Amino acid sequence: MLLNVDTGLMFWTIVTFVLLLLVLRAVAWKPLLAMLDERERRIRDSLNQAEKAREEAQSAAEENRRAMEQAQAEARQAISEGREAAERAAQEVRQRASDESRQMLEQARRTIRQEKEQAIQELRTHAAGLAIEAAGKVLDENLDNARNRKLVDEFIESIPDNGQN
Repeated sequence: MLLNVDTGLMFWTIVTFVLLLLVLRAVAWKPLLAMLDERERRIRDSLNQAEKAREEAQSAAEENRRAMEQAQAEARQAISEGREAAERAAQEVRQRASDESRQMLEQARRTIRQEKEQAIQELRTHAAGLAIEAAGKVLDENLDNARNRKLVDEFIESIPDNGQN
């Protein structure tokens, strides 16, 4: 009985199988395939979004790296400019101090020279007065004051100037 082939049963089994396939195709496979296609599309979209996010992250990381390098370069430049400005300021201060000390030294030399000339002039005047008095007493001659002054001035002119000429 198991080995007996009944063609009618086989025909109805095949018809039932085909009908079942058609019904399953219409009712179950289309929604199942549509659901699988939708899932595949979502997975593909997720992979694309993940790839996009990875590329954006790489781009942002590269941009951050460039920005960091630029910031470091700007910091190095600012430090360099600061050093140069400090060196220029220090040089200006040194130059100003040097100029001021040179001016003070020159002013001191002029003052010393003027005071020396004034002291020499006072000494000459005083020496002339003493010379007139001494000459008047020694000669016991009473010359007039204008004549005495003329003699003293001539004497002073004849005195060497000790490095003043």
